[in-house]
Amino acid sequence: MNRDRNIVVGIDFGTTYTAAAWADTLNPSHIEVIKNWPTAGAVVSSQIKWFKLSLEIEQDKLVLPLNLTPAEIVCDYLTGIYKHVMFTLDRRVGGGGTLGQPAVVSFALTVPAIWSDAARKKLREAAIRAGMGRASPPKIFSEPECAAIHALRDLDDVNRLRDKDRILVCDAGGGTVDIITYDVIQTTPLKITECTAGNGDYCGSTFIDREFERFFMNRMGTYYKDITPLHRQQAIKNFEATKAAFRDDPEQEAFYVNIPTLGDIKDAGVRSGNLLITRSDLRSLFDPAVSRILDLIKAQTKELPSIDLILLVGGFGESDYLYQRILGWACKSQTRVLQPREASTAIVRGAVLKGLEATGYCKTQITRRARRWYGVTINELYVEGTHLAEDRHLNLDTGQVHARDQIRWLIKKGQILSDEEVARHSFHRDFRHLGPWRDNLVSCASEVPPSRLEAPAVKLCTITSDLSHLKKKSFDRHWRKLQPYYTARYSLCLGLQDNNLTFRLEYQGQQYGVAYVDFD
Repeated sequence: MNRDRNIVVGIDFGTTYTAAAWADTLNPSHIEVIKNWPTAGAVVSSQIKWFKLSLEIEQDKLVLPLNLTPAEIVCDYLTGIYKHVMFTLDRRVGGGGTLGQPAVVSFALTVPAIWSDAARKKLREAAIRAGMGRASPPKIFSEPECAAIHALRDLDDVNRLRDKDRILVCDAGGGTVDIITYDVIQTTPLKITECTAGNGDYCGSTFIDREFERFFMNRMGTYYKDITPLHRQQAIKNFEATKAAFRDDPEQEAFYVNIPTLGDIKDAGVRSGNLLITRSDLRSLFDPAVSRILDLIKAQTKELPSIDLILLVGGFGESDYLYQRILGWACKSQTRVLQPREASTAIVRGAVLKGLEATGYCKTQITRRARRWYGVTINELYVEGTHLAEDRHLNLDTGQVHARDQIRWLIKKGQILSDEEVARHSFHRDFRHLGPWRDNLVSCASEVPPSRLEAPAVKLCTITSDLSHLKKKSFDRHWRKLQPYYTARYSLCLGLQDNNLTFRLEYQGQQYGVAYVDFD
C-alpha cells in the first residue's frame, strides 16, 4: 500500500448493520462504500444482537457469551471490521501487501448524538484496541451531523440550499433516532449552526423488530416452543423484507412472513409456512416507534417559527411508512420532506467527509448548542445561611472553613459553541505536598441546574490535573504557624470539539495536558 496516500475510513457502527466507506486525499470527492462483506447472508447468534446499545444503556435481553462485557464484544466486532477494511484497501489501493502493513489510514466512527460522553469514550477505546488507532487516534463524530454534511452537499439543483434556510435532520437508525435543526448561514463554503439543542430517543427500527417478536410469540401460542431459536431468528430476518416494503397501502391488506419448518397452523394464521400479518397488524408494530419520532420532531420545532426542509436519513429513514407519516404532519405547514439519495449511507459518507477535513478538504463550519450543563465541583468559603451545614469543611492547611461539593457551571445547556471555543475555570489550590489534584466534572440535563452536587446533577467523570513535574519555587509561598504552604493558580479549559468533551490545563501561560479523565 502506498504510504504517501492519506486514507480516511468512516465506520457507521449501527445497531443492526454496520457500514464502512473510504476516500483518500488523491481523489477526496470519490467516496467508496465497502460492500463485499464476508458474512453477508450468514445467520448470526441471536444472543448478541443489538449489543451496540449496551455501551450506553442496560439491556435486559442481552446475554453475552463467556462473561464478556459489552465493550469487549464491541472490540471483538470492530477487530473483524478493521481486518476486512484493511484487506479491502490492500486490494483497492494496490500493492497486494500483507494485511496490517503500516499505512497512513485514519478512522472516523459515528455515534448517536444522544450518547453520553462515557459511551463515546468506551467506543473510542474499543476502536483503538481493535487496531484503528495505529496512524492516529480514531475520531468520534455525531451520526446526524455526519448525515447532514453529506446530505446537504448532495442535494440536487431543484432542492439546493439557500442562505438562511432552516433544515431539520431526522436521523432514524436501527436503535436510535436523533433530531437536529440547522440554520444555513452560508452555502459556499458550507456554514451551519444549530438553531436549538437537538433531541432524540431509542425508537429506531429494532424496536419494531421487538414488537414483531412479541406479536409472533403471542400469535404462535403453544406452538412457539416447537420453533428452534435458529428458525425464530430466521423468521425475524424474513420480517425485514416486509418491514422495508410496508407503506400502508389500502390496496394491500395482507402480508406474509415465511416461518421455516412450519406447515399449516390454522389457529395461528400460518399456511404453507407463511405467517399472515394484516395491514392493521403492521401499523400496530410500527406506530409506537413512529409516533415517538413525530413527538421528537414536534418538540424540536415547538419554539421555531418555521422549517424549510426535513431531511430523512438513516436506515429506518428509508421507510415509506415513516416518510408518509412525517409528510402528513409537515404538509400542514408546507414544509418539504426529502429522503435524499443514498440516505442509508449518508452517515458513513459524512464521516469520511468529516475525517477528510483534517487534511484541509471541504471543511464545514458548524456551530453547536450544548445538550446539557457542564460544570466542576468546587469548595467555596462557607457562608452561614447560604450553604448547607452538611457541606461545611475545615481546611487544615489554611484554617479556613469551606462549603464542599458546590458547583460552578461552565457551559450552559443550549449555549452556542464552536470547535475553537473553551470554557475556563480558575482553580486556587493551597498545598504543602505537591501532587495531582482530582476534580469532578458534573452535568445536568434540566433547564435549571442545582448549585450543589445533588439530583438532577450527576457526576460525569474525574479529571486529574498534574503539575508535580514543576519545582515548588514555581508556586507562591505562604506561612502559617511557622510552616510554609504553597498556592497554585491554574485554569481548567473545557470544550466540545465535534460534540466530544476536550480538556486541557493552563498554568502561567503554558498549556499542559490533563493527566487523565476517568468516566464513572
